[in-house]
Amino acid sequence: MFRALRFLFALPLVVLLAGPALADPPARVGRLALLDGEVSLRPADSRQWESASLNWPLTSGDALGTEAGSRAEVRIGSSVLRLDGSTSIDIRQLDDERIRIELERGSVAIRIRSRDAAAAIEVETRDGLVVADKPGQYRVDYQNATTVLTNYRGGELDFRSEDSDVVVTEGRRAHVLFSDHTEVRWSDPERDDFSDWTLARDEHDDRLGEPRHVSPEMTGAEALREYGDWRTVDDYGPVWYPRSVPSGWAPYRSGRWVLVQPWGWTWVDDAPWGFAPFHYGRWVMVGGTWGWVPGTYVARPVYAPALVVWMGLPGVSISLSSGSLPHIGWFPLGPREVYVPSYRHSTTYVRRINITHVTNVVHIDRTAREPRHARYAHRDRREAVTVVPGEVVRHSRPVFRHALRDDERKGRPPRPATHVPPLDPRLVVEHDRVERATRPRDEERLRDEQARRTARLREAVEERRQRERTWPEERRLRAMPEDGRARETPPARRIDSREPRRPGTGDEQRVERERRLPSAQEAQPRAPVPAMPQHAPQQNVRELQQRPQEQDQQRIQQQRDQHRQQQERTREQAQRPRALEQQDQQRRQTMERQEELRQRQSQQRERQQQEQLQRQQQERMQRQQRDLEQQRIQQQQELGQQRRQAMERQEELRQRQSQERERQLRHQQSQQQDQLQRQQRQLERQREMQERQQSEQRRQIERRATGNEGDASRGERRRPGDEGRPGN
Repeated sequence: MFRALRFLFALPLVVLLAGPALADPPARVGRLALLDGEVSLRPADSRQWESASLNWPLTSGDALGTEAGSRAEVRIGSSVLRLDGSTSIDIRQLDDERIRIELERGSVAIRIRSRDAAAAIEVETRDGLVVADKPGQYRVDYQNATTVLTNYRGGELDFRSEDSDVVVTEGRRAHVLFSDHTEVRWSDPERDDFSDWTLARDEHDDRLGEPRHVSPEMTGAEALREYGDWRTVDDYGPVWYPRSVPSGWAPYRSGRWVLVQPWGWTWVDDAPWGFAPFHYGRWVMVGGTWGWVPGTYVARPVYAPALVVWMGLPGVSISLSSGSLPHIGWFPLGPREVYVPSYRHSTTYVRRINITHVTNVVHIDRTAREPRHARYAHRDRREAVTVVPGEVVRHSRPVFRHALRDDERKGRPPRPATHVPPLDPRLVVEHDRVERATRPRDEERLRDEQARRTARLREAVEERRQRERTWPEERRLRAMPEDGRARETPPARRIDSREPRRPGTGDEQRVERERRLPSAQEAQPRAPVPAMPQHAPQQNVRELQQRPQEQDQQRIQQQRDQHRQQQERTREQAQRPRALEQQDQQRRQTMERQEELRQRQSQQRERQQQEQLQRQQQERMQRQQRDLEQQRIQQQQELGQQRRQAMERQEELRQRQSQERERQLRHQQSQQQDQLQRQQRQLERQREMQERQQSEQRRQIERRATGNEGDASRGERRRPGDEGRPGN
């Protein structure tokens, strides 16, 4: 009993610890849909900024920055983020649960088209958090330490800070200022070049309408109607055909391979429509033309880095032990073919990513366990297979210009396809972005910290200079003896603290001061003593001798008082910058404490979010397990119900057959009875006829008997033919 209880208590802990390790990649990603000017990207797994590329997939940890006069557009499902010039954002979280963007500087316009997206999108500035409650058109600006919120059209825009909650209604603009407390200044929305551009882009999207045959939450689906046409094919359903492609084009041939974590090798296409058709659905060749098959409609489809099968070719260097880099080949997956990821995943994830084309869960699980035994429609099509040298994949070079021609691999049938590319380890190790380092602090905070350090250094240098200016006087006062003789400066030769300090050590300066300063007796010679009679009293002699000593002590006391006052003034002058420094230090400490408090709060929020994500993952896993259990029970119930229905149908069929036989027997019996009745009626009619004939014959006989007697008396003769008649 105790072991069972211990196991029950330990099981949730094991599930909790194993939750993050079994976490699947997010099903939702962002897309760089438009680049106008200089736009920079810092991937989550890199410290370096690089030029952004069209159709680059964005996920948690990525950062974007635009130069002055540049603009960019990011699409996440049906939602759009548009960046103005001199704007920098950091994607804190982008997954199935939440979209959290940190606006470090600049302007961001947001277009939200669904309620689910409105509940998930959050924009964070240094002053607070911005959340929208309904779909609409919004804008957030953060410049000069001021947050500006604009609500063009939609619901309410909620701004939450540490000490206030600001709600911006439709058609209003709010300037949020922070000093001792939050101050809000209201106005109407203003129009500028950026707002005109965003409204024009929204009108363009409204004219195109929602995408056909696919979910609007499929990232990149908005470009399908503008760059292609839909047709219905009997075997595949709706098929999308691009309007213009170059000669020799094939899926996954006009673009390049890049490393994007956590998926690994990811395809980035060059076409303006090249996102959704290469990360969702399958490709098929109909009548010599390539078409994209989205498959079954799913409200939120799962993103894949590239729906291809990797392969090697014989006759080229594919051995990992050889000195040269291998040639790499791949081809697109066709309809109803299972995609098996090469990155970390769970069984549920594989089912979700293939549900649009493969509904048989058993087939998906079997292919995921043994992918080498799968069959592919495009494996033997030379127009579908793309082969390049390994250097092209390693350095993320354009594939189209480096792809091997058909005559270069003519007569070389491809090897069996594998899902994991046979890459040399150098292809991964030497890649620029393969290092997994912790994300650095954003540059704005680093600049602020460097500025604070520079200010502290300047204050320390200024304090040191002040101490150097006041140090000679303080040292001179400290070196003064108690009696003030031979080292005390007389009033006529006092040294000011602003006098330049002489070189040398303290002992040398003290010797120099003793050499150049006269003694107290030399500075003020004693007054001549009047001549005294030779026999003067002894008491008067002592008084005359003590009088100059008392005068010297008074002068020494006056000098000490003067030096004490000067020292107090010097101390006060030295304490003034110290007081200012202490105030600055207290102010800096307060700011640092506030910054630490903000960091702690942000860390606490992140921990709470992580805990919430873990709980949601656990709840999702539990729900999935319950759903699977319910599906299994439902399947069993359905099977039992089908068996019962089959037995009921069989029993009903038997009853119908027996009823039919009984009906036939009754019908036969009724027919026999009717026939017997007819026969009886015929017999009765025959008997009646016979009786009538007999009675008729008797009457005829009687009539004839009476008639013959009359005829005989009249002498009449019988007519010929009457002999055979009855009664004759």
